[in-house]
Amino acid sequence: MVGFLTLAAMVGLLALSAQAAEAVREGLRLCTASVLPSLFPFMVLSTFFAEIVNFSAFGSKLQQIAGRVLGCSTGGIGVFFLSLLGGYPVGPRLIAQLVRAGRLSREEAEHLLLFCNNAGPAFVLGLVGLGRFGALSYGIYLYLIHAAAAALTALLFRPKVPFPVVGNRPTASKPYAEALVDAIGGAGGTMVQLCSFITFFYTVLRLFSEKTGISHPLVLGFVELTQGILQLPDTRAGFVLAAALLSWGGLSVHCQTAAVLSGTGLPLKNHLQGKICQTILATLLASFVSFWL
Repeated sequence: MVGFLTLAAMVGLLALSAQAAEAVREGLRLCTASVLPSLFPFMVLSTFFAEIVNFSAFGSKLQQIAGRVLGCSTGGIGVFFLSLLGGYPVGPRLIAQLVRAGRLSREEAEHLLLFCNNAGPAFVLGLVGLGRFGALSYGIYLYLIHAAAAALTALLFRPKVPFPVVGNRPTASKPYAEALVDAIGGAGGTMVQLCSFITFFYTVLRLFSEKTGISHPLVLGFVELTQGILQLPDTRAGFVLAAALLSWGGLSVHCQTAAVLSGTGLPLKNHLQGKICQTILATLLASFVSFWL
């Protein structure tokens, strides 16, 4: 059945080659105009930061706060904050990096996947707040709701016993120059993967919408976040749906997450479970906040 559907899709692409080519160009323009400028520099710096910094060096006070509130080690709380600043899929990429380096236990890594894959402020404030709703304040509200839903998800799944720090290091494991070169190369390779997923799903959705007439934001956003966001109405309902879509991320983001976790052996089920929980919480919070907009 899957083979037959794939063959049918290939025939469809050949029949709609002109429309498909234009959709691919639009997807690539989206990547170069929005995704690359906002995500690539931060991905390089966050990777470099995680490579050279010993999170436990931030002190026992942070360890106590992280352990008591979220049940994470200092490495885990560092990943959480960087995931809120960097955007999709910086969190899972850092988790994979720390697991491979032996600085994060597999158990904590699976736990962090519940709430450490989040949209970044550049995307939420810029494209969603200013671009879709025409108001920076909407973007600020949505980002705060997004972060709060992630934190609440962490609290709901908080372990009974905090995770211990793994693999403390007094110094960096490699020279700064080498770490920077590795960070740039690794981030560049990851960005090629991300843009490939975004362009593919953008093309499929564009052709699907043109041929079926189905362009509801929830349908589009369930698959690819940006297209769903851009179709939202500038209403209170649109604001609530924006919060839900931002927390869900879309199938494109889930595929990106699976790609960056490849080779670690970490299952994707915790990530999906966390995104569902975060989406429900964000929808409830946005419904409440929308009455004051």
